[in-house]
Amino acid sequence: MAKKIYPVRSYRKGHPDPMKYREDYELLNGEWDFAFDENNEGLSKHYEKNFPKGNKIIVPYPYQSSASGVNLPDKQCDIVWYEREFCVDDLGKSYIITFQAADYKTVVFINGNYVLTHEGGYDGFCVDATPFAVSGKNKITLRIEDTMAIDQVRGKQRWRKESFTCFYTETSGIVKDVYLERLAKKHIGDFTLKGDYDNKTLFVRVDAPIHATLAVTLSDNDGKLVKRQEFVVKKNEEVFALPIEHVIGWSCDDPYLYNVELSLFDGGRETDKILSYCGFITVAQEDGRIRVNGKDTYLKFVLNQGYWPDTITTPTEDEIVRDVELTLACGFNGARMHEHVPSPLNFYYMDLYGLYAWQECPSAYGYSYKARKQYFEQFPRLIKEHLSHPCIMAYVLWNESWGINEIRESEEIRRMTADMYALVKPMVGDRLVISNDGWEHTVSDVITFHNYAESYAALHSFLDGNLQKIVAGENAECVQNCKDFFAGDHRYKGQALMLSEFAGIAFRKDDNSGWGYGESVGTEKDFLKKYGEMLDFIYDHKELCGFCMTQLSNVYQEKNGIFSMDRKEKVPVAAIKKLHDRFAFPLQKRKPNGN
Repeated sequence: MAKKIYPVRSYRKGHPDPMKYREDYELLNGEWDFAFDENNEGLSKHYEKNFPKGNKIIVPYPYQSSASGVNLPDKQCDIVWYEREFCVDDLGKSYIITFQAADYKTVVFINGNYVLTHEGGYDGFCVDATPFAVSGKNKITLRIEDTMAIDQVRGKQRWRKESFTCFYTETSGIVKDVYLERLAKKHIGDFTLKGDYDNKTLFVRVDAPIHATLAVTLSDNDGKLVKRQEFVVKKNEEVFALPIEHVIGWSCDDPYLYNVELSLFDGGRETDKILSYCGFITVAQEDGRIRVNGKDTYLKFVLNQGYWPDTITTPTEDEIVRDVELTLACGFNGARMHEHVPSPLNFYYMDLYGLYAWQECPSAYGYSYKARKQYFEQFPRLIKEHLSHPCIMAYVLWNESWGINEIRESEEIRRMTADMYALVKPMVGDRLVISNDGWEHTVSDVITFHNYAESYAALHSFLDGNLQKIVAGENAECVQNCKDFFAGDHRYKGQALMLSEFAGIAFRKDDNSGWGYGESVGTEKDFLKKYGEMLDFIYDHKELCGFCMTQLSNVYQEKNGIFSMDRKEKVPVAAIKKLHDRFAFPLQKRKPNGN
């Protein structure tokens, strides 16, 4: 039986963010003027006033991608410039330009005037062009710097000339959608929505003008009014609670979405209106189980790297939908969005189709005080930006000690990860926070571990005893002769346990052009047998709350996906789904034939 989906009023084809739809907007994607600044002379030559003409780029695709029209994946240039015109027809309004992401350090000019600097390649930022705008044509100019420094928050982007192991083509410049909104002077700033299922309450955190009135309207998916309530804004950032008598919960089984309308009134006149949506969900971790809205939920996840052949890390809407559909078709109920932060549109489709997400904070790869500063500035922004999405059930702060490689020896780094947990946890409330996915955990809501052993026997002989040790309060290895479950004096405290990376199986036919973990297989039957054995090990360990399989698709030289990089099937989807369908609480005793 097909899962029902619940489209919302705030989705409009072409708008980049269904969570924040306003009617008066203009998409600024498309052709921009573009320049490489290989000698770092753009500032001294005042490109912000005299932009060098001749080159063009298609935004929002990085110049390394073919979709950009530039298509120079091997060109490494630390500084690039962008420019385009936009029109102002009413100086009585505010003109806000949203960049969903520009990688990495962006300096913004309007009509040659410096406006702001934003550092970080994975979170969005807004430019208020109003103070610098003139009636008629205006210019926005960007200088974007993106280096190969290993202590820069870079995710899976390589820092060497060639791609290697599991690091791939870097992406520089504007890498997500750009749009302009024309707003009244008094308008809603940032906001988040949290549908709390347990407390039957919609919490609205909003940044709005003091003394204005905020009206919050909640309607069901059929458009029927559920509740409308008005609040007087008494401080610039405030949280309002909208209690509901009865709510339908959101889960992967039934992804029910409500329509939300936020209206701002000043002196009785409506000055702003935003269409949005919410889902009601409460996530709990109790007795080693993950519960969604009170129901035991087995996590069947897949690793999603977020790369495509022509667009690299900037998927089209069709590509986003395709990934979500393929993930569900394989019988997964969630995806670990690995070392990247998807667009709001991507999270929207996970909300819509009922697919849980783990949002990861992309890592640097080397530790420094500069990296530490970036973590504390960027991670809270990355998380806050997407808090409204009901699909996000967990946040991963670091992966496999990337960028904090000395965590085993360094009390400073261990303390930093615990401080980050303490900073983030109050922001996300009931959602899970994972300190260091894979190994060397400090303070963490879930103890996750990675292991690429290739058979039931290999997993059993190594992990069984070590899992017993950590549950008994000891530390132990999760990767043989390499990595421990915990760092320093941190130990198991009854958290849920999850094998969050395993498999990574490649085919022998791909050996000459890439790699997978361990020995490659020859046929689809061999793949299913090998993967099935690994799943048998997980199934027999009832103390585990779930798994995350490596991985959805190939990524360049890493050839260990269920699908090729262009999303062609490598293994029968129906067969993969059959292997996954048996995983649901309570797990029954496995029969000798593995069924």
